[in-house]
Order: sequence, then C-alpha cells, then structure tokens
Amino acid sequence: MPKTNSNPLFVLIKSLSKAEKRHFRLYAKRNFGEKNVKFLKLFDALDKQESHDPEKIKALFPKSSNSALSNLRAHLYEQLLISLRLLHRNESSVRVHELLSFANVLYSKGLYLQSLEQLKRARVFAEAISDDLSLHTIVELERRIELFFVTESGENRALEIVDTNLMSRKQLATRDDWSNIALLLYDYYLKFGHVKNERQFNKIASLFKEKVEAIEDHEISVQGQIYKHMAYTWYHFITQNFALCYRHAQDWVGLLESNEVILKNEPILYLKGMHNVQSALFYSNKPRQFEQSFEQLQSFVAKHSEGFDENTRMLAQVYGYMGRLNTLFLSGTFRGNEEFVTELNEWLEEHEQYLDLNRFQVFHYKIASLHFGADDFKNCIVHLNKIIHADVKEKSLKQDVQCFARILNLVAHFELGNDDLVEYQLKSTYRFLNKYGDLQKVQEYIMQSIRKAMMTQKDEVIPLFEGLKNQLEEVFDDPYEQRPLLYLDLISWLKSRISGRSVEDIIQERQVLR
Repeated sequence: MPKTNSNPLFVLIKSLSKAEKRHFRLYAKRNFGEKNVKFLKLFDALDKQESHDPEKIKALFPKSSNSALSNLRAHLYEQLLISLRLLHRNESSVRVHELLSFANVLYSKGLYLQSLEQLKRARVFAEAISDDLSLHTIVELERRIELFFVTESGENRALEIVDTNLMSRKQLATRDDWSNIALLLYDYYLKFGHVKNERQFNKIASLFKEKVEAIEDHEISVQGQIYKHMAYTWYHFITQNFALCYRHAQDWVGLLESNEVILKNEPILYLKGMHNVQSALFYSNKPRQFEQSFEQLQSFVAKHSEGFDENTRMLAQVYGYMGRLNTLFLSGTFRGNEEFVTELNEWLEEHEQYLDLNRFQVFHYKIASLHFGADDFKNCIVHLNKIIHADVKEKSLKQDVQCFARILNLVAHFELGNDDLVEYQLKSTYRFLNKYGDLQKVQEYIMQSIRKAMMTQKDEVIPLFEGLKNQLEEVFDDPYEQRPLLYLDLISWLKSRISGRSVEDIIQERQVLR
C-alpha cells in the first residue's frame, strides 16, 4: 500500500538530488555562518537515515524541548524551500513569480517605475510560456500602479491596459472552465471508471454538454486549448469512445509539440498526453500504433530527462513501466518476464510513498493479470490481495479495479482448485459487486458458471465453458457490457480452458490474424 508519510521534512530531504543537497549546505553556511547552524545539523542527520527515526533525532538535541525541536524542523523545511527556489530561479515559471514578488516589494515602497520595469520583465517570461494566470496578475498590478501614480507612459496606456485586462480575463476564464471540466471528469473516472450502462452514459453526456455549452471560448489561449482537448479526452475515455479519445489526445500532444517553450516548461502535460494516446490505442487493441507511440514517448524522455525535476522524472517512470506492461499484454507475452516483474516490484516498493492509491492499484492489477496469463495463479493472488485488502475507507476510489480484482481473484482460486475458498469468494464477491452497483450480466454469468463447474465432473466442464463463451459473446454485442473486456480478456481465457492451450498462445494467434 502507498503510505502517507507522517514526516514531510524527511520525504523532502530524500527527494533532493546531490546538486540540491550541495547547494543547500553552501546556502546555509553562506547565510548563517560555519558554526552552530542547528538546522544544518538536523539536515545532515536526516539525510544519513535510511528510514525516519525520530528517537535518534531527539538524542542529537538532548537539551531541546519537543516544541523547540518542532520549530527547528519547520525552520529547516522553510530554508530548504528557499534554497530550492534560489537554485531553480532561472526556470521560467519560478522566474516569473520572483519578478512579480520584486514588483510587489517595489510597489509597496512607492517605487512605481521600478515596479513597472520588473513587471515588464515578468511579462516576457510569462508570455513565452503562455502562463495565463501570471499574465493576468501582471496586468492587475500594472492597472493598480496607473490608478495611483502618473507614470507618463503614453496617452493610450490606460486603454491598452483595459483591453489587455479584458482579453486576459476572458482567456483565463475559458482556460479555467475547460480545466474544471477536465478535473471533474478525471475525478469521476478515478472513482467509478468507465460508464456501465445507458443511464450512466446519459447522465455524464448531459453533464458534459451542459458544461461545454456554458463556455464562451472565442478567446482561448494555448493552455486553454490544451485543457479543452484534455476534457474531451477524458469524456470519450470514460464513455469508451476510444477513437475520439485518441484524436483529442493527439491534438493535445500536437499543441505542445508546436509550442517548444511550453513543452520545455511543462513536460508533464506532454507525458500525460502521450499516456492518454497510448491508453486509447491499448483499449482499441492497436499494437503497431501503440508501439510507435511508446517509442515516441521513450525518445522524448531520453532526450529531455536531464532537465526533468523529480516530479517529472517520477511520472516518466510511471508511464514508462505502464507502457512496458501494456506492450506485453498487446503481444500476449506473459511468460519469461521474471526479470522485468522483479524490477517493477522493487521500483514500486522503493517509490510507494510517492504513488497515489489509483496508480498503486492499477500497477498491481496489471502485474496480477500478467501472472494470470502465465498460469502463475499463486502470484496472481498475491498482487490482487494488495488491492482487495486496501483500507475500507479507500474503496470509493477506483471501483472498477476493486471489482474486477475480485472477479480475477475468484477465477485464480478456481484454477488452483481451492474449492473452499472459491465458495467463500463467490459470496463475498457477489456482495461487493452488488454493493457498488457493478453486478452486470458478464460478472453474473462468470460466477454462475464457476459455481456450476465446482459441482460438475471434469469431463463436463468444457461444455459448460463453451456455453459460457457463447453467452458472453452474445452479451458483448451490447457496448455497455463490453466494459469487462477492458480489464479481463475473458474470451481468451475460456478458449484456453476449452482447447487446453495457454492464454498466451490464444492471444498471440489472434494478434497475428489481425
């Protein structure tokens, strides 16, 4: 399980690069002297610890009370952030905020012309990276200065500021509207996944249409266009229209590729866009296009990774591992991946405090599915248990994965011949799916067939599974009932059981025939 670390200071220190640690030590000694820098002593102690040990820290400061030690930690945290800001001050977004702070200080001292000069410099950086919010803030301060001081900046200056302010407000409002829609859709997906039925589709389609029609996007910035495509990408992803999802994700990526400054300043937007392109291709079962897109993502990371901050580097690794997993599923390569799975498990353990619950569950579900495809049902169950036994209060997140983890767990126990556990799993899975409204025909047919199979002679199981396969193929004619196929390749599993061949062989044969 990803852990919520109770000591953010320790986590921050462990996230620092060697260059950032060296800069902080130089910053501390330069500004506070060589001796008796207590917060630097605390920094060095925490940096040496593999895991946070508060008792050892207390022992280093025996004369300090708990409140004094708490204040020292807070002071160290603040100094670390100041040091990081100074180190990264040449990054455009950081530079904009620094110049804005300079402008505010000069304004408060009544040095209006100097303040305007700083705002002019800030505008150059903000325009270069299409930072709508900072541009709006810059115009606001310019207007305030012109209201209280005769700057003699030209007869049309007031009109220019008003026009710029109006345009800035419209662009910012449009960008925010699209960003809000994208966020609401993403939140929906994290909680519920793809739409399950026509009622859910109509509900989200109506909500999306209502929100979109309320937007006046005749004044839209590049950032606004990106958020617009992001919103459409999520809408079509949730409603399982992967062709349109792919188109909007491609447009999202294309906007960034044609704006090198934004691409350099916000590589996370590009990584996220490429991940969505690949998700659409994965669910559309387009292995060749997926491979090309994944190679494009890897090339981008290889070319730009030296300039990535820790957050971007982490996301690049997340999408890199996800892409490698999806490549294996598309090619039906379930066996011979022991080295990769070991590497991924070690990476997950090492980075668990940085992973949110959604990514944690998806990774373990995919690893479990990989083991399932290789007929390694015991290890499949190990990874499914990491999802199933998550904290109860977190069950509202990613219901799709929670529900299908239980179905896959049921099938894996059945394959192992754990009859007693299967009987228990049938009851608990039924209760869970019923509770979360996820009991579709597909899940019902699977549970009914497994229950029958437990009471059937071995030579009669194959006809039973042939009947289930026919049932499912008929059900899958309903687009809303196809959702389980996004999580479980049920037909390939049944074909494997019926023919006595491996799931791997079934999928590889299907992909060759495409």
